[in-house]
Amino acid sequence: MEQQFSATDIEGAAGTSSVSYLGTGTFGETWRVVTGGKDAAYKIIYRDDADLERLRREIESYRRVASENVVRLDNVMYLEIAGKRRANLVFEYIEGGDLAEAIPNGRPTGDQLVNLASGLLQGISAIHAANLLHRDLKPANIALRRGDYSHPVVLDLGLAKLMDVESITRYPQAIGTPMYMAPEQLRGDRALKASDLWAVGVVLYEAATGTHPYVAPGETLSWDTFFERIKNKPALPEHVPVTVSDLIDRCLSEQPHKRGTVAKAILRIKGE
Repeated sequence: MEQQFSATDIEGAAGTSSVSYLGTGTFGETWRVVTGGKDAAYKIIYRDDADLERLRREIESYRRVASENVVRLDNVMYLEIAGKRRANLVFEYIEGGDLAEAIPNGRPTGDQLVNLASGLLQGISAIHAANLLHRDLKPANIALRRGDYSHPVVLDLGLAKLMDVESITRYPQAIGTPMYMAPEQLRGDRALKASDLWAVGVVLYEAATGTHPYVAPGETLSWDTFFERIKNKPALPEHVPVTVSDLIDRCLSEQPHKRGTVAKAILRIKGE
């Protein structure tokens, strides 16, 4: 998706001249906004029919998520932007960019990979403990505090559910970009806790190698080809720590039950 709003639009809506564009995602675009001495990330929802009151009720579930590895969600409100009322989610702003920006610039060390895996698992565990699923974990939804691979922060927690999107992409559309959603989601089945683990595996593989485990950059696959490919586990370089390699191998199991649980994955990544 392309950027829809200008800096002038956001300045007028937020009542400040201190704004900067951060990026566009599945559900809307995000801006850094400094107002009243507070630094925040505004997630502006594109959908015109977003129900503010329902969003306010739902936000209480997300406030139960307490983890340094999950972005803090502070508020939801309407903003008048370019002549239309838009729902806006207010998150803490995290300095350092995201994983999608970091991956092209170099591979993490072995220790950083272990810490990245541990942080992602801790964040997903906190989301699941609040009876939520993420459903859309990918490098662009993982911030890195101070740009450090060792300090990941999961963004856009549960927005797929919040926006009433059960499965963002459904079979049998063609795959044109790297995929992070579990096979069961892509087939249109209900998302599971294990679906988030699949995404952890894909993200860690990409961080470790710079490439998606199943889809080459710019490659377009049929669904039949994609589902055939995921039957075989991708190889990992020898420099990847054994605990991370084992975690990726489990997470990329086509059958959800073979991925195990987040709790056990956390123990394994710690070598326990």
